[in-house]
Amino acid sequence: MTFGDILDGSFRLLKANLRTIVLVAAVFLIPVNLVAAFFQRDLLGGYSLLRLLDDPSLFEEAASTGPSNAALFGSLFAVAASILVTPFVGGAISRIVAASYLGGELEPGPAIRATGRRFLALLAVFFFTLLLKLAGLLLCLVGALVPMTFFLVTTPAVMVEETGPIQAMARSVALVRPRFWQVMGIGIVSGLMASFLGNILSAPFSFVALAVGYRWGWILVAIGGIVPALVTTPFVSIVATLVYFDLRIRNEGFDLQMIAAELDRSAPTR
Repeated sequence: MTFGDILDGSFRLLKANLRTIVLVAAVFLIPVNLVAAFFQRDLLGGYSLLRLLDDPSLFEEAASTGPSNAALFGSLFAVAASILVTPFVGGAISRIVAASYLGGELEPGPAIRATGRRFLALLAVFFFTLLLKLAGLLLCLVGALVPMTFFLVTTPAVMVEETGPIQAMARSVALVRPRFWQVMGIGIVSGLMASFLGNILSAPFSFVALAVGYRWGWILVAIGGIVPALVTTPFVSIVATLVYFDLRIRNEGFDLQMIAAELDRSAPTR
């Protein structure tokens, strides 16, 4: 598949499995974003932007009080929850998309249960790749792109082939190596597209929340986090899964293996 084929296939698979993907993602992403936004309700003293502009002394009041312990706790909780939720949601979506790509269909319940059985492997892969990205970033500003590219299809490998974390990372490197630069380009462009789309979707809610004040505007902040997350998180996971299958077709003739298996199943028995 070309990059255009992968993008087109991503949106078609998202549309075909929209109910299942949104349900699975919403179960985990909505609570995390609600909690994170709730603890921001005292930001800028909870005052609206118009009131702060009308009375500049409120800026000093908000700055002098500083962030509360509850806000700090909420931020830490949101970060910890995101670390646990991100690999789980990515793995579940990869499982759903893989089933759809291979001609099947997976409901939300079985997808969540299947991902739960692989959660420790997904979490280990998430931490290992994150550490390698940070190390690459420290060595060079664009150094994180190398591990990002090599381990782009690690999550699909964990979910489809049910391998351990180290085996999945090695599998991803083996699949990506022959087409390293092409995969890097796909990863960069799809990541930029997801970031741009997320900012477009969240910006209106953020501006309105700032205008009305975070005391009640935190609800808008939560919506502005939930809506883009329900779009961009599945999109990135679907792209990675399609790249995984494309690499298997190019490197291993996976499409021929599937045709042979289908012919074998449909052959008449003696």
